[in-house]
Amino acid sequence: MLSIILKKSLLVSMIMLIFNINCLTFLIGINIIYMDFYKKLNKSFNRSSNQKGGTTNVKLLLKFSLGLLLVFAFTSPLLAADVMGQVAIYNERAGWIDAGTAQAQSKIFMDGVKLTKDIQVLGDADIAKWAEGNLKDGDVDVIITFGDFPSKLYTPGNAQKDGSVVELFIEAGNMVLNTADYIFYVNQGAGSNGDTALKNITDSNFDMWTDGTVTEPTDAGKKYTPSLPKSITAPRCFKKSQIDANDEWDLEVAFAENAGNCDPAIIRNNKYGGRVGILFQVADAGPPRGKVLIEIFDNWLKEKVKAKAVDPNSKLATTWARVKHD
Repeated sequence: MLSIILKKSLLVSMIMLIFNINCLTFLIGINIIYMDFYKKLNKSFNRSSNQKGGTTNVKLLLKFSLGLLLVFAFTSPLLAADVMGQVAIYNERAGWIDAGTAQAQSKIFMDGVKLTKDIQVLGDADIAKWAEGNLKDGDVDVIITFGDFPSKLYTPGNAQKDGSVVELFIEAGNMVLNTADYIFYVNQGAGSNGDTALKNITDSNFDMWTDGTVTEPTDAGKKYTPSLPKSITAPRCFKKSQIDANDEWDLEVAFAENAGNCDPAIIRNNKYGGRVGILFQVADAGPPRGKVLIEIFDNWLKEKVKAKAVDPNSKLATTWARVKHD
């Protein structure tokens, strides 16, 4: 009997993993698995009442409880896993590269990524509304920027030390990825935020002054992002020593590193689960930004999140939102 319970538990776990079954279906599955067993248990109770006292009842109850625990043990990590949400790209302005390059790399990413096709290109006027609409959905939503940060997400000049839309977005378990100029530094072509913005948004003392650094792919980089060049000019890196010294942030992955300076890399807040990532923060239009973004999503991020179940009758497609700059 116990071996049957174990086999059924494993079967439900595998089905949930393959088909991304939600919690309601999980409960239905539990009911199906134990319906037959419960009937046998009930009959056994009736028979055992005239036989060996309560010994048989106790054994059956223990088997039933163990089986239930096994199912939860196998499936609870799946139920708790983060779900991939939406992606918003801001590329109407860029820093250290031109907007045309940013838009071309965005298209490479949008056309090639498989983890999600729920992607929008939004302007400064709309991206904050989008972010606010994704603060409580429980999904891992992502904002991608190209070295110029939207003013509606973070008021220029560091007027919002705390409570900016982007800070709330990260604290809701979401992610911001940046390429080209220093993350959060530039707004509408001017460096009005400076290096203070990163400190404010992450509540840290992080800086990215690593001029002269050349990083090389790590083992993680070779595994997840094989399109990385053998050497990467990286003047604006995360500094591992600063992250290690901060109790709230962890270096989740460094795809390339040199002496503790990391780019591309992603850090994760261990309290809220939000992430901040960078790749190719350099004044060069040449790096394969779009291709590496695809690899970060489809090779690395897919191990951290579940793809959202899509209605087979719907025609979810990548959306290009053409927004005029105001």
